[in-house]
Amino acid sequence: MKVIQVWDIQTRIFHWSLVVFVLCSLVTADFLRFFGIDLVNKDAWLAFHIGTGTAVGILLSFRIFWGLRGPRYSRFNSLRLSIAELCAYFHSVIKNVKTSYTGHNPAASWSALCIIALGLLEVISGAVVFGLDERRGMLGFLYLDFHSYADSIKLLHLGFAYALMAIIFGHICGVLNETIRHKTGIIMAMLSGKKLSDEPETPFVPGASLATVSFAWVLSPFIVAIYFSTSMETRQPINLEIPPIYRKECGSCHMAFPPNALPAESWKHMMANLMDHFGDDASIDETAQREIEAYLVQNSAERSHEEPSIKFLRSIGTAGLPLRITDIPYWKEKHKPLDQSIYGRVTIKSRINCVACHKWSEYGSFEDSDIRIPKN
Repeated sequence: MKVIQVWDIQTRIFHWSLVVFVLCSLVTADFLRFFGIDLVNKDAWLAFHIGTGTAVGILLSFRIFWGLRGPRYSRFNSLRLSIAELCAYFHSVIKNVKTSYTGHNPAASWSALCIIALGLLEVISGAVVFGLDERRGMLGFLYLDFHSYADSIKLLHLGFAYALMAIIFGHICGVLNETIRHKTGIIMAMLSGKKLSDEPETPFVPGASLATVSFAWVLSPFIVAIYFSTSMETRQPINLEIPPIYRKECGSCHMAFPPNALPAESWKHMMANLMDHFGDDASIDETAQREIEAYLVQNSAERSHEEPSIKFLRSIGTAGLPLRITDIPYWKEKHKPLDQSIYGRVTIKSRINCVACHKWSEYGSFEDSDIRIPKN
């Protein structure tokens, strides 16, 4: 046997890049929480999660291309997909019989296909969730008609993640078996590209165009991940004009609360009882009162298609009519993980100062990527 070049540089870049981006995607999705490890706030890391998830999609699409146009051992037609051969391989593993494969062994062949398939399903379902739940991304246009399916797609997305993790775990176990028990140097082979083999080396010299396309493709995920991670902050919403009278009369005592945070009946009840406005007399002249009430009712939660409005209404259900945003079940659920001392910080002051952490909250926008909790 002699040392030959088996794995080309593009395949090796793909492999280790996929390891990094899949790991980042799982961590920023708060996957570790299911194991009792509270490491990140997935809402705050949503932009990075979208970036790494997109990077995974690009890498997997490259692998399909490279499986058709790449060198011998990277091509799909070199995979050992015979069920009989797979069973024979597992039998040899159980018996601790060392086997030798220049390219993918039968188990690695199947795991490669499963990782590509499940990875793509994970990316696609993630893009659908992003559109149906956040109203963003290339599928954001589906939000209005299909938002009610968001939770179901989320479960599907989670299911694909678990299945993908199971395959990856099996793959890692196989690698460790080959490394520890049989000393095949399989990990180093994916770093150097070289393996011991009794087969002749098959040179692969791609043309200039194929080399350029393949390198640009396999390296582009890093640029894409950085782009998505740093460019998802929203601009000031322009579909809501806050009346000056509302800012003057209501915004002088507290922030100008977004009308889409409460149902119309809540606003009507509040405006009809300004003489006892949470213990204070907030009476204003009748003209101003009518104008403010009209603004609040016309832009209430029922008339909004924003994600928080829909989730606020859904969580209220048949419960009593809320007069405080902080009494809404969904608000409580989202803010429960926060340390209560945060509300005492100088720049926040209280729970009702939404704009301290959600910069466009006065306009009814509470995008995850815009959340910034002040340090003091």
